[in-house]
Amino acid sequence: MLQDLRYAVRALAANPAFTAVAVGTLALGIGANTSIFTAVHHLLFRPYPFLENADRLVAVWQVAPAGNDHNEVSAADLRDWRANLKSFDHLATHIWWTGNVTGGERPERIQGFQVSADYFETLGLRPALGRTFVAGEDEPGRDRLVVLSWGLWRRRFGGDSGVLGTVVSINGIPRTIIGVMPDGVRYPAPAEMWAPFAPPAEAWTRRQSHYLLVTGRLAPGRTLEQARAELATLTAALAAQYPETNRGWSGNVRPLVRDTARQIEPMLAVLMGAVGFVLLIVCANVANLMLARATGRGRELSIRVALGASRTRITRLILVESLVIALAGGAGGVLLGLFGVDLLVALVPGDLRRMIPGFERLTVNGAVLAFTAGLSIASALLFGLIPALRAARGSASRESLRTGATTSGRERHRLRRMLVGAEVALALLLLVGAGLMLRTFRHLGAQYPGFEVEGVALTSLALPGRGYPEGPDAARFYARLVEHVAALPGVAAAAAANVVPLCGCNQTSGFSVIGAPPYPIGEGPEMDWRVITPGYFSTLRIPLVQGRDFVAADGPNAPFVAIVNETLSRRWFADGGALGRRLHIAGDTTRAVEVVGIVADVRHNGLAQQAPPEMYLPEAQQPVWEMTVAARMQGGGGERAAVAVLPSLRTAALEIDPNQPVYDQQTMGNLLAFSMLQYRFSLRLLVALGLIALVLAGVGIYGVIAQLVAERTREIGIRIALGGDQRTVQRLVVRQGMMPAALGVGAGLVLAPALTLVVRRLLVGVSPHDPLTFVTVAVLLLAVALVACWLPARRAARVDPMIALRAE
Repeated sequence: MLQDLRYAVRALAANPAFTAVAVGTLALGIGANTSIFTAVHHLLFRPYPFLENADRLVAVWQVAPAGNDHNEVSAADLRDWRANLKSFDHLATHIWWTGNVTGGERPERIQGFQVSADYFETLGLRPALGRTFVAGEDEPGRDRLVVLSWGLWRRRFGGDSGVLGTVVSINGIPRTIIGVMPDGVRYPAPAEMWAPFAPPAEAWTRRQSHYLLVTGRLAPGRTLEQARAELATLTAALAAQYPETNRGWSGNVRPLVRDTARQIEPMLAVLMGAVGFVLLIVCANVANLMLARATGRGRELSIRVALGASRTRITRLILVESLVIALAGGAGGVLLGLFGVDLLVALVPGDLRRMIPGFERLTVNGAVLAFTAGLSIASALLFGLIPALRAARGSASRESLRTGATTSGRERHRLRRMLVGAEVALALLLLVGAGLMLRTFRHLGAQYPGFEVEGVALTSLALPGRGYPEGPDAARFYARLVEHVAALPGVAAAAAANVVPLCGCNQTSGFSVIGAPPYPIGEGPEMDWRVITPGYFSTLRIPLVQGRDFVAADGPNAPFVAIVNETLSRRWFADGGALGRRLHIAGDTTRAVEVVGIVADVRHNGLAQQAPPEMYLPEAQQPVWEMTVAARMQGGGGERAAVAVLPSLRTAALEIDPNQPVYDQQTMGNLLAFSMLQYRFSLRLLVALGLIALVLAGVGIYGVIAQLVAERTREIGIRIALGGDQRTVQRLVVRQGMMPAALGVGAGLVLAPALTLVVRRLLVGVSPHDPLTFVTVAVLLLAVALVACWLPARRAARVDPMIALRAE
């Protein structure tokens, strides 16, 4: 084996052109796979490497009657789950929580979570300093505590180990710092601090309000299937016991790690399949190179057989050479993989990287290197086994000793054409996927979001309850802020809302129509609701279809009013006549709201989703403490003017209250681009991989035809000497090259409809069987194949018959 290894290295060094092409091609394929596998490993398999016994941790959801299988859990249902479920030894909960941290040099808004006392124990997380929460500290009156992340501790408190016991003001409430988590521990992903979740006692009796995120740990000896079965039995019993609130509701238990990555899993699966196709195309190309090389060294292999070498020895010799090429390609692939990982990170904005678990630790580690090594060995077998077997079989014949060919010309060319056809088929599948994503992106880009995006600046604030204890206090603050912003130079209009379009946030509630027959239990209407200030629709230029806008007179002492969108009016009112109807919002039966206007639909949840039923309420009548101010710039300013006014928006807010941190300053254009990021990211990578596949397929066809022309030089010379013209020779060569390409395109078109179902979840407005994409890709591949065949055909037609015959 060592002798074969030394010989393989010497032989490859003696043929640097072949070695460089083979190793470089393999490095490209292996590098692409290394980059994408790095993302898959960190984002799908190890997003939270610091979690103990991650295989026993699960996310527990409620399944709503409408079919949403990732619905938050109500407090009363969680109480019953904890009392009755035996498949879990812990059911911890957490809710989103943001805090304005004041004191020190500047106020700062921190993303955190309020958690149950057993939260850290459930996850197996231990602090680097101090302690976490203990039983009873998630009860009202004992919850004035906070645990910091390592990053927040270093950033705001200078890494002072004496911070334990320090009292810090968060949302105007004094909280004692009791612990600091280790570096890198941020669960859920954006968390920078944790406080106890301590709702009042009556909250644990409410079943209609679903807002708790639940993480469970399976009891020893219990399986995921057992937990699902037990939860299904209990939810069915609760639905029978509480039909008004629980009918139609069930439970959903998913492994925590997979559940965390459910939004990006389809994209990563598609990309992993795409780079797998690229590697197969690379292996087919290198296999063709190896076949050509084996043909050229046929006499050497035949002499080895004549001197006593067995077929096994010949096969091993070729495979060792393949392994050397593959390992060199793997080493190059690691280097390209490092560059690819940096490229992946550069394609994703920093804000999104912090939100995706595992992205901040995206590095090539031991697991990725082991994957690359295994991939290199598998590649060696893929591209080296067939040439090795062919060479071993052909070198044993007397004909091979005389001619130097290891296999018959027809058999050799048939095998190489099959490999070319396979390359073309794989390239077609990859290009179809890229084409479908391109069509999706263009479809989304043509969608009207329901408002004018360009030239809108956004700034968010969250007022603390201690500083603004009453709703009217918060309403007055935002009214003053909107007035200040509207007076800024270059601002045409300003307004505020608690949920702006494309922000990825939402608030949902049920409602009933006064005077209409009650809906069956569990089948009542639901809508997303937003709180806005007067002028919001004109600021975003959302068309008012019927009725009127909110005005300053719609104050806390005026009749309660609401504005609904066209979808709500059309879906829940048979004649679309919601205007003038009076509604009860779920959980607030003491007052009714009258619909005074109907506005056009707005795609709040992204361009890929249709607008749900929505209701708008005036901020003066439904005060909220967290709002986003939108300022539309005067005509002609566009995005540049919107960016330029952002510092002025911050200044306007701090002039009213210097203790309130301003955050999420951006433009609506940036928000739209952010909402399209997953599609843009997938499109760029698929198009890049598709172009690589296209080039490799073209190179493969060119290589086969060029080799064919070289081997048939004498025949071509005879044809021309006997009167054959150049066009006839060109047609002959092109036809022989286009045949495997056409068969590959045909095979790809047969396989594509089944494989494109994999990308179905990423497509919007485009069928996975889109005929335009299929035809366009097929024509493109055939055109590339034609060019790849024409170049050697042109050279063949210029063969001088005298030189060709003299060489023989």
